[in-house]
Amino acid sequence: MIVISSDELNSAYDIDQLAAHCILSEPFDNEIFVKVIDSTGEEFWYSPEHFTLSPGMAFKRWTKKRIIELYNKSPNAKENKNSYPIQSLSNKKLSRIISDICELLL
Repeated sequence: MIVISSDELNSAYDIDQLAAHCILSEPFDNEIFVKVIDSTGEEFWYSPEHFTLSPGMAFKRWTKKRIIELYNKSPNAKENKNSYPIQSLSNKKLSRIISDICELLL
């Protein structure tokens, strides 16, 4: 899963990592939820106030392009001076793109 924080993106491979990243993350752009994207592109919202993770209401499924753009514009990509290629998206599965990006976030 990709956890979208106000200052960086994080990857979580299990429930313990997900919980830690959610609890330590600040919501992006004054939102009240920390957004999380799973390997199918589904969006979830973590509420720091209630310590709950629930399915998101808007943009329920992220597109390949949107996920790649999120990573390429992130502080992580800028700090590491790398980006994820946006060409040939039809040849790549969404789960593979998310997995690749999670590895870049480590």
